Amino acid sequence: MPAYTFPNDHRPYTDTYFIHSRTILEGDGFNPMVSYEVFIRDPGVVRGIDEAVAVIDTYAPDLAAKGGSVHALPDGSRYESAEPLMHIRGPVQDLIELETMYLGVLTAETTRANGGGEVDLKQVAERARAIRKLCPDKQLIYFGARHWRYDADAAISEAVLKEGWDGASTDVGAQAGGFEHGVGTIPHALVLVYAHVYGREQATLKATQAFHRHIEPDSPRIALVDTFNREIDDALATARALGDDLFGIRLDTPGEHPGQGADPEDKDTDIYHGYWGGSGVTVSMNKAAREALDKAGYEHVKIVLSSGFGKVEKVRAFVEGERRHGRLFDSMGIGGVFPAMHATSDIVQVEDVDLAKDGRGFHENPRLVRMI
Repeated sequence: MPAYTFPNDHRPYTDTYFIHSRTILEGDGFNPMVSYEVFIRDPGVVRGIDEAVAVIDTYAPDLAAKGGSVHALPDGSRYESAEPLMHIRGPVQDLIELETMYLGVLTAETTRANGGGEVDLKQVAERARAIRKLCPDKQLIYFGARHWRYDADAAISEAVLKEGWDGASTDVGAQAGGFEHGVGTIPHALVLVYAHVYGREQATLKATQAFHRHIEPDSPRIALVDTFNREIDDALATARALGDDLFGIRLDTPGEHPGQGADPEDKDTDIYHGYWGGSGVTVSMNKAAREALDKAGYEHVKIVLSSGFGKVEKVRAFVEGERRHGRLFDSMGIGGVFPAMHATSDIVQVEDVDLAKDGRGFHENPRLVRMI
């Protein structure tokens, strides 16, 4: 395997919600063995495997000694859509902070190997400016650190933040745009660990309460409510439990299924550009969640949207939704502001028991070979 030189500390290049998660897990004493599955939706030739493995080996050097392992397709292999590219197993505290860096490497190198170009910072700025123009009064946070290499994050973040956005998910990204620290709350990985301990129905609430116990008070309490397709149920449960301390909820429903409360069928595609109903984060689901919170007396709870909002047409659909239906959302976490073959990593097993967010799961792949 080639030799790579990485920063002494990975944390400045890491999404803040993973840093928070490590703090929370240490505070509650939870460190189960987990398995991650890495995939890319677009088929092609995978590159960056060796460097991604080196990221893990550098920052989790005792992984094998602790019973962990990394299996992956050999660098340069052709793969099919959503075929597992890597299975990564180890104690969650060793792995949870590394996802941003290894996914960024895989995404960038695979994009380049399949005919994609370099990130055009001018086009990034234009996209960021167009989104800000559509949402002049909304909080916009750049969530795209995992969508390209860690050593380009500062330049990309700076291009976005100069267009009037309100923060970035990593410290290096935030500081490039004049902010002190990256921002972020809870990832699906943390919710899945709490699901292992408390069960699926309690997981979102328990993870949010753990965040509330262990993270500094000036970090907004935002519950990630889509892990188990219980967007409305978990939004109301966390609102009841945290009351005025709950700043907001985040909707990040994956494209494998409709969110709770969503219209299962899309309609008015000419108005909503294909984002009214169906799978993923949709206008109809957003509307249902807002109405449920308001009806229960939780008008103060804000709604943060993420997943696919680097597409200007998707942003425009939700802005149109507000024009027609009133207040829907307050903030967006946005990553895909340039074309790339995005790599995704999900926890799919906890202590060798299948456990994943709805729509995802463990898939065998006999083509993977052991790297660590």
